[in-house]
Amino acid sequence: IENQSMNEKAATSGMTQASFFSTAIVELVSLIWMELALIIAAGLLYVLCVGGLPWPPAATKKEKSPGDGDAEKELRQSHECSDHEGGLRAWHRTTSSDDPVDLASEVHSMVAVGRSPRQIVDELNMAVSENPNLLAGVLNLPHALLRDDAVDLLDRTLLMLEQRGHHVDLAVYGGLMSSQLRHRNFVGVAETAARVSSFTPKMRATLAAAAAHRGRLEESLEHLRQIPYQEGARSLVSPASTCQILTLAVQEGLLPTVSEELHRLGARADQKQLDTVITESRRYGPSVVRQLLLVAQHMRLPKSPVGYRALAASIGERADRVELTTLLEELEEEAFRKSLGLPVGESLALALLSACKVGDESSVRRVVELYCAACVGAPGGRVLCSACHTLLKLGDDESACDFFERELLARRVWPDTSLTELLIKAASKTGKSTLVERLSESHLSTSAQADITRCANMIQGYTRDRDLTSAVAVFKKLGESAEMSPLVCNCLLEAYLQCGDMDAGMAHFEEMKRRGCVDVVGFNTVLKAHLASGAQAEALLQEMEARGLRANKVTFNELINAKVVARDVSGMWNLLQRMKDSGIKASSVTCSILLKSLTVHSHSCDVQRVMDLIADIEEPIDEVLFSSVIEACTRIKQLNPLSDLMRRRQRRPTNLSAPTYGAMIKAYGQAGDVERVRELWAEMAELGVKPTSITFGCMAEALVANGHADEAWELVRGYSERGCVNTVIYSTVLKGFAASRQIDKVFAAYTDMQSKGILCNTISYNTLLHACAKCGAMDRASGLLENMKQSRVEPDVITYSTLVKGYCLEGDVDRAFSMLEEMRSDEKFLPDEIMYNSILDGCAKQHRVEDALRVLDEMKVEGVGPSNYTLSILVKLLGNARRLNMAFNMVDDLSQRHGFRLNVQVYTCLVQACIINRRLERALKLHDKMIADECITDNKFYTALARGCLQMHQPLKAADVVRAAYNLPSSLAVSKAAYVGMERRTLEEIVAKLQSGGGEEVNSLTSLAADLQNIRGIDVHCLPTGPSRRKGDG
Repeated sequence: IENQSMNEKAATSGMTQASFFSTAIVELVSLIWMELALIIAAGLLYVLCVGGLPWPPAATKKEKSPGDGDAEKELRQSHECSDHEGGLRAWHRTTSSDDPVDLASEVHSMVAVGRSPRQIVDELNMAVSENPNLLAGVLNLPHALLRDDAVDLLDRTLLMLEQRGHHVDLAVYGGLMSSQLRHRNFVGVAETAARVSSFTPKMRATLAAAAAHRGRLEESLEHLRQIPYQEGARSLVSPASTCQILTLAVQEGLLPTVSEELHRLGARADQKQLDTVITESRRYGPSVVRQLLLVAQHMRLPKSPVGYRALAASIGERADRVELTTLLEELEEEAFRKSLGLPVGESLALALLSACKVGDESSVRRVVELYCAACVGAPGGRVLCSACHTLLKLGDDESACDFFERELLARRVWPDTSLTELLIKAASKTGKSTLVERLSESHLSTSAQADITRCANMIQGYTRDRDLTSAVAVFKKLGESAEMSPLVCNCLLEAYLQCGDMDAGMAHFEEMKRRGCVDVVGFNTVLKAHLASGAQAEALLQEMEARGLRANKVTFNELINAKVVARDVSGMWNLLQRMKDSGIKASSVTCSILLKSLTVHSHSCDVQRVMDLIADIEEPIDEVLFSSVIEACTRIKQLNPLSDLMRRRQRRPTNLSAPTYGAMIKAYGQAGDVERVRELWAEMAELGVKPTSITFGCMAEALVANGHADEAWELVRGYSERGCVNTVIYSTVLKGFAASRQIDKVFAAYTDMQSKGILCNTISYNTLLHACAKCGAMDRASGLLENMKQSRVEPDVITYSTLVKGYCLEGDVDRAFSMLEEMRSDEKFLPDEIMYNSILDGCAKQHRVEDALRVLDEMKVEGVGPSNYTLSILVKLLGNARRLNMAFNMVDDLSQRHGFRLNVQVYTCLVQACIINRRLERALKLHDKMIADECITDNKFYTALARGCLQMHQPLKAADVVRAAYNLPSSLAVSKAAYVGMERRTLEEIVAKLQSGGGEEVNSLTSLAADLQNIRGIDVHCLPTGPSRRKGDG
């Protein structure tokens, strides 16, 4: 009972606890429900009072339709395959997508299919209206269009963006204006400027140039005034624009104002263009010409004889005696200072003498003195005769006769007939009877022969100018007053034949025979014409013999030369035998002609026969013939005949000069026979032949080219006191040390050069800078540049190119850019392709994509066309930057625009770019395109493609590449040219991968190995480790 009671109590207690917990849970739920009810009530109250929340529409995000992904894939594939039509169709299906689209590629496709700029912009406008998300791509489009120089399309795109109220970078407008100016669309420049609210200084310069081309000088000048001066900066006004503005200023009489403004901006001009402006300005008077010469001086241009000729001509036209005196004083001051800037040469002297018609005898005398001071040798008769004629025009007969006796007779310069007649009259007036008698006797005694000689010279001159009509007129005029001579007849015969009138020439030849004026010279002239036209000359030889005219050496030499030109070796030897049978021995000229017949493919018997003939000629071997032997032996790459001739010469001593020894040293040096080079040098010393600077240069070059720079250096140091060592020879030694990367010896030679007072020229400094670049010592380059400035040695394009390349090799691309800007600021040189390629290569090594694209834009602006090497650098850069499509588009665009075919190096870089971007199929398609374009492949291309297949774990594709490389049956295109193979190590890797693969790989290897063994004779299981039997063989 007690236990029962205890159980009942426990049960009662458990029920009490359960009731307690259930009550607590109910109270908690009630509390939560109450809170929720309050929140709902508050929400309803807010809705009633505020008016509800702006819930987003149900269709804010448009789900992609299943076809959108396919269209985007098709769009990408179309771009890769350059399928422009397919790409446009795919783009039309993706315009409603929110995904970004490469609008630059789409515009490129539109242009490729022939759509006009208006059509393209209309389509873009419609697409943006349908899908505003495309607007971001359109905003980025102007930069790409500017880079592609699509001027009209860029202009219309900017108009579309302006109509939609969107801001475009001011630099794009500046680029558009520059392109319009370059395309000579001067009105377009003004129209573009009207749409811009502010202008950069560069834009102001463009507007000034365009206004000048439109003949609006005031407008151009106003723009120039608004360009701020920037010290040390490159002038924004181009040299061509400067000359155009100056031309307009001359025409409108505002030259002082314009020149002052151009000087403020540091404008520069091209020497030739400015000379043209000065020459055309001569009609405006000497003062204008002088102002232009002052402009040239402010631009630091050298004094040009062309400008001073224009000044002299203007002085003569205006008869300005004061200006003439001032000009002569200026030129005399230049001559007194021994300035080399403005020598009074023949053309300037003649112009000054023409202007002296407003002067007096002293003016003429001063011009002659200036001319004689500038002459290296004896003064020319043309200037002296002109001076004498000027004195006669001035009416100063006394001075004219004295000048003739003092200047012309003393130098044995005889005037022409007209001047002689004038001098006879002047001598008669002044009572110089002796001079009258001398002039008259000479004039009468030589008049007949002089007329014949003069007519012959005139006919020859007209022949050189291809003026047959004038030559015939001179001949006919002489025939009316004198008896015909063979000399004049032969000259006219030569004129007919040289001017291509063979029929008239032969008619004249028949007339010569009728008159009895024909001689061997005439027959030789006709013979030469017959040989030149390919006609047979046998009948002509027979006619010569019938007339009793014996063929001479000239006749046979002409015939032999014709056979040499026709490569008729057998006929050449037959003529030589006929020449011997006629009793005419071969001369040095004959041997020189025979030497021209020798080629690399000549039989050794023919070579020996010619050399035997040279050894048997009676007269001594002269320098000309010996030089011909050296040239022939160098050409046929056989120096043994030359050595044999040298041994024969020892039996018949022939004095050879230093230049001939130099030619032989050069030949043996190019052949790599250093021992023979040393023997010739020792022979010169033994025979007492003093080497000239050229001979010494050949010796130094021969040693350096064969890797003996130290020996060349010792030779230079031993001869440096003898006066034959010059800058060129030291530069050769510097080049040798630079090639062997001995930078310390390079600068030791440079120091020695300075200590001996031998001045460095631009080539020397370029060699030193090249050594610094090659040896990684660009820290010394700045010191060399400073030395150049102190020595007043002007750098050239190669100097800047070497510096740019050196800094790029060391990774200091920013310094390279600064050197490029320094060269531009100097405005003497423009960057060339080599310099731009060095900069691009430096950017590529540091992955500076945007800088490289900016450099490419600069190349386009400067008019420097890219090459395949340029494309190779850009493809590497863009491939590493994961811009594969851009690389392909750039290659297609630049190669088509500049009209050159892609070479294997570009294709190899494209393949490597595809591999980096994991696009193996595109690389394989590129191979087929390359074969279709008939581009010559090489083993490096196939090695790169095969390695790419292995990197992508595609050994079967690699096997197909091997088949294509060896022109075996393959799924890839196979070249029709000879096979090139691939590197042995790559072939081994492919074989190993196929061996370790599954059944399909093993079967592929079996088939490949059988084809290589049976068709190419290559055993893939036993590949050679040494050099291949054929380039590219495994």
